[in-house]
Amino acid sequence: MDRRRSANPTKLHCTIKLLAVTGLLILFFNIEFNIYGQNWLVRPKLPIEVAIVLLCLAANATWPSFKRVGLPFAAIFLSVGALLHLIDVASSAIYGRTIDLIFDAAQIPHVLELMAVSMGWFIVAPLTLAVLAILAGTVGLFALAARYLGAQMESLAPPAGMKKAVAGLTLLVAAQAVDLTGIVTSTAMASSAPAIQAASYHAKIISLWFDDGRAVVDEYRQQRGEVRDGETTLPRLAGTNVYLIFVESYGASLLERDEHRAVIEGLYDRYDDTLNGNGREAVSTLLESPTYGGLSWLAHLTSTAGAWIDTNLEYRAYLRSDLDTMTQILRRSGYETSLVMPGIQRYWPESRLLRFDHVYTAGDLDYGGVRFGYFGIPDQFTLERIPELISKDRPNFVQLALISSHYPFRPIPPFIEDRTKILDGSVWAPAAEAAGSFTRADWADPADGYIAGAAYSLRAALDFAERHTKPDDLVIILGDHQPWSVVSGNLGGRAAPIHVISGRKDLIACFLADGYRPGLAPKRGEVLYGMDWILQRMVAHFGDRGPAEGCARPFGAAS
Repeated sequence: MDRRRSANPTKLHCTIKLLAVTGLLILFFNIEFNIYGQNWLVRPKLPIEVAIVLLCLAANATWPSFKRVGLPFAAIFLSVGALLHLIDVASSAIYGRTIDLIFDAAQIPHVLELMAVSMGWFIVAPLTLAVLAILAGTVGLFALAARYLGAQMESLAPPAGMKKAVAGLTLLVAAQAVDLTGIVTSTAMASSAPAIQAASYHAKIISLWFDDGRAVVDEYRQQRGEVRDGETTLPRLAGTNVYLIFVESYGASLLERDEHRAVIEGLYDRYDDTLNGNGREAVSTLLESPTYGGLSWLAHLTSTAGAWIDTNLEYRAYLRSDLDTMTQILRRSGYETSLVMPGIQRYWPESRLLRFDHVYTAGDLDYGGVRFGYFGIPDQFTLERIPELISKDRPNFVQLALISSHYPFRPIPPFIEDRTKILDGSVWAPAAEAAGSFTRADWADPADGYIAGAAYSLRAALDFAERHTKPDDLVIILGDHQPWSVVSGNLGGRAAPIHVISGRKDLIACFLADGYRPGLAPKRGEVLYGMDWILQRMVAHFGDRGPAEGCARPFGAAS
């Protein structure tokens, strides 16, 4: 009896330790960032990772033959799962999406360079080392936690009791795997349904990698409406110049906050009046972007290809294929095509795959002024160079990506009111001094910089449409994606505004028929369709197999 009494406290202590460590694991895997409310949440539910680890450790304590693999597997699974959960929560807080293990890792050097230009390597280097230390510490800590739990389990119960625990945990894990228990969490790495979605996403990526994208190219060939690769033309444009201007991070969240909406609607009202006074009409709506917080090129190609392209591997597969984009269709229609990318500062071999007649990057724009932040060239300068770059003898298709509204949104170039001085490099030095330097406070609260940057870029684009395009030209201005969720609060989802401007009433009538609204102000929350429909609807309305006059069937009927 004395021996039993002396043994009981040991088992009680082991039970308390087991429950305490298990509780901490449950707490950790239930921490998530609420991108809608921009706050941290803890959900009191059992994560599937913890259930799997407990199952392995219970089996390890029950069958001696399992010891060689049970504890090592539990330690590796728990530490890697904790690392992924930590990264996934950070990705949700920044990008509003789960992590892409294959592609996002490749972007780390670019992100570090962007931060270094804005903040300096003396801040970024120790910050990077601190992050790496946290990640390494996470792996080590959770591996030790698995070993500690295993030791407590081995001290706890006789094999019969552990076998019951194994049976119960097996049923629990199986139930969570099909999402039947109702006790799973809603974070990407800790609930069965989102975890399955994340696994499916990465299975798709791996399949694309091995297949070299052939399967998805075949799908695109069949799913792009009336686009006929190698054949389609747009004769009803009748030589009208087409300008496709992407505004970086110009997202629907600008319409959701009163202070942001007041700024942006002021621009809408001002330029509605001036455009109408110059014989032009604007129509607008919201479109869903294939990306969020970054990866702008996915939105660019989705808009011009008529296909939904939301991964980098799909992007590369499309460019390596023989499928048309708006560029090839307009070139076949007699246009000279130009791509202007002021954000590209290095050798860019990928540009050949885009198949433009001319590609102008930062070095081709001959900007002689001071740099504004990481990307350097003010959008006003870039737009002012367009008339000098394009053909005077043929109709032009110009695709342009503005970058002054790119994260970190500071410093913002001031708007030069005297347009005759924009191309004078000397005017930008005092302008840069007036704009002020980038501070750490801008990183801590970037929302003010975001609205200033978006308003500047949009104003520059609308000013270009007013001053440098002919009344009959077709100008399409659209946002590529929302800003990071820490700025947008995920308000407006994945939507971005699009504005179509022209003095040709027959062209504008077809966009109105598709559901666009008159004026520059889109209706909040009214997302018409995805960006992949831009080219598809242009082909339906203005293509060689479209109506001789009037417009194609309404969008709903066409879909």
